[in-house]
Amino acid sequence: MTWGKRRAVIILLVLAVVVFFGWTLSSPPHLASKSVLVLEVGGEINEQRPVDLLSALNGVTVPVLHDYVDAIDTARTDSRISGLVIKIEPLATGWAKLEEIRSHLLAFRTSHKPSVCYLGGDGISNPEYYLASACEQVWLVPTAPMYVRGMMAEALFLRGTLDKLKIVPDMYHIAEYKTATNQLTEKKFTPAHREEVESVLHSIYGQYLAEASQARGMDHSKFAALVEQGPFSAKDALADKLVDRLAYWDQVQGFFEKNDGDWRPVDLSTYRREVKNDGFEKIAVVNASGLIVSGRSDNSGDIMGGDSVAADLRRARQDSNVKAIVLRIDSGGGSAVASEVIRREVELAKDEKPVVVSMSDVAASGGYWIAMSANKIVADPNTITASIGVIIGKLNISGLYDLLGLSTDYVATSDNATMFWDQQSFTPAQRASIQKSLEETYRSFLERVADGRKMSVEEVDKIGKGRIWTGEQAKGIGLVDELGGLDRAIAVARDLAHIPAGKSVRILRLPEERTLFEIFFERERPQELRANSLEAVVRRLAGVTDPVQARIPFELKIR
Repeated sequence: MTWGKRRAVIILLVLAVVVFFGWTLSSPPHLASKSVLVLEVGGEINEQRPVDLLSALNGVTVPVLHDYVDAIDTARTDSRISGLVIKIEPLATGWAKLEEIRSHLLAFRTSHKPSVCYLGGDGISNPEYYLASACEQVWLVPTAPMYVRGMMAEALFLRGTLDKLKIVPDMYHIAEYKTATNQLTEKKFTPAHREEVESVLHSIYGQYLAEASQARGMDHSKFAALVEQGPFSAKDALADKLVDRLAYWDQVQGFFEKNDGDWRPVDLSTYRREVKNDGFEKIAVVNASGLIVSGRSDNSGDIMGGDSVAADLRRARQDSNVKAIVLRIDSGGGSAVASEVIRREVELAKDEKPVVVSMSDVAASGGYWIAMSANKIVADPNTITASIGVIIGKLNISGLYDLLGLSTDYVATSDNATMFWDQQSFTPAQRASIQKSLEETYRSFLERVADGRKMSVEEVDKIGKGRIWTGEQAKGIGLVDELGGLDRAIAVARDLAHIPAGKSVRILRLPEERTLFEIFFERERPQELRANSLEAVVRRLAGVTDPVQARIPFELKIR
């Protein structure tokens, strides 16, 4: 929307805001006793809320991870909440986030309040059941099949499509496990690619079997054997004690009516107001999510600008009331330059106050680069991390131009002026220059990891070479200090900052969510206009990487 159009609708906006706040003030200020917290969990769960003018206008925002876990934790000790229901729809999020929500659901069970995970939709598979197993009871719609079964990892390869389009990928990487470019250069797994994917798959599968069987009170080997036999009909799932009851939604309501005398549901958007966040001293949680690029972050939460995250770290460092910083990372990497800009701010902050990294689904390649200088690194066992390696390359689309009857011509001042021109592959001299750049960047990566993790460069190289590890594996090889979620990282930060256990601390989440008027009056920056151009979008989708990159194959799906 242009600046002129924004000014044209300001009167309607003000009227809508007045109506919204009037509705908000008229809503009941207190919860009734014996309320039941009902959380609907499905789709993708993000760490950072996207900036959305429409959501800011109508007051309905998409919940993010901390909304769920904060609500569960608050409900555990809230005397007005008599129970918890989790309605689970098909999930499209990573295993580490599910693991994190599960840990809070398991903690809720210590309150001895009933918790029911209700599986009432299609597509009930391993991720949905993994989350559901953390509840005291798992209820399933009587006609719903459960596709709980063995686990697989899938990666998409585009080389065959590129060949048909006469597009030639010209990609280089260090080292053999750095497989981010394989999507463009291969048609199937290379031996090294297969080896690392199998290792990660079996690590996550092992966690799944161990944690789900324990939560269900079932022998591990018996549960593993059942999973191998899946999928299950609803009746078989009940007979094999994978679920506790076959029921419909009205029966869930009836269960709480019988216990409490009435059904008083409260949803997440309402209950979020009950979550306390007070205290004079603060711990800053700096979100670092998405593809790492130079410059500013975009409004979607999918692009992490090095300058933006660095500014958030700098703000937290300069705030005397912030006693420690937690850098929450959910990123498969990106620009090595932007990653180094962020890492430098981590290093500067560490000189003044503790900095603890908390790893979400992915904190690998550039995502590990920005983590490696922190005081401590905390990861979930199922986090995908490390991938210490670098890539560079381009797509030669001259064949596609020929196919379409298009042509270009050029003049240049030197041979290297055409280095990233998309109408030719790299020349031998250009390849030599690229190889030198790759080796220098990889060496810098190794040295910084070695310095941050108190290891030798040779030790880091041995476990590096672009290989991905799970959080559990990374702890065993010294790349991670502790296993746990964001709450554990905050606890570690408190300890390092010598904050007494009983003292309340306010969590300052950065970047802060912008107000309605801040969003409305913000002018689009030239950088954002360029980033949203058709050319920029196509280049991101195609994986064109002009500068040296530290990225992982984020297209890997484990299900």
